[in-house]
Amino acid sequence: MNSLVAFIQHIIPATEAEAIDIARSFEYKELKKGDFIVQEGKISNDYYFFEKGLLRTYLYDIEGNEVTTDFYTSNSIVFEVTSFFQRVPSQVNIQAITDCQGYRFSYQQLNTLFHNKPAFRDFGRAILVKEFIASKKRTISMINQTAEQRYKALLQSNSEIIMNAPLKHIASYLGITDSTLSRIRKDFAKK
Repeated sequence: MNSLVAFIQHIIPATEAEAIDIARSFEYKELKKGDFIVQEGKISNDYYFFEKGLLRTYLYDIEGNEVTTDFYTSNSIVFEVTSFFQRVPSQVNIQAITDCQGYRFSYQQLNTLFHNKPAFRDFGRAILVKEFIASKKRTISMINQTAEQRYKALLQSNSEIIMNAPLKHIASYLGITDSTLSRIRKDFAKK
């Protein structure tokens, strides 16, 4: 639980006591490779902090192909925001790529924390802002960066994804084909 306390303190200026109080609201959870935290068509009821592991969000395009839209690495908050907050069926799947360890709490617990712990309100807002900014940056990069630039940025910012995710998921996330990713990787290996 020390990593969760440290994560909370990294996100908001909470005292150690406030961070521990928030962390105690979570319960320990393990996922095996292939387990889902939410599946398309089901309502997301859980909010997670994973201290270890790799997960991905994906959905199917109109031709039935899997498209990876996000990755979550160690020390990440993971939940399907639209389904979780609007209480509607999810349009995406979130699945463990590796075995994962972390902590979770439910939608009901989140509401209780929001009403009873001011430090948690600050934490929740900070997480949403952080994720909104990351989503906006990703959208912009898909428009104004080349595939090589996107791969280089991913390589520099999160090698955990490069080392643990299947190449087809990385290619999909970057918006390129498997063969294009193979060519880019070969070019980078030569440098």
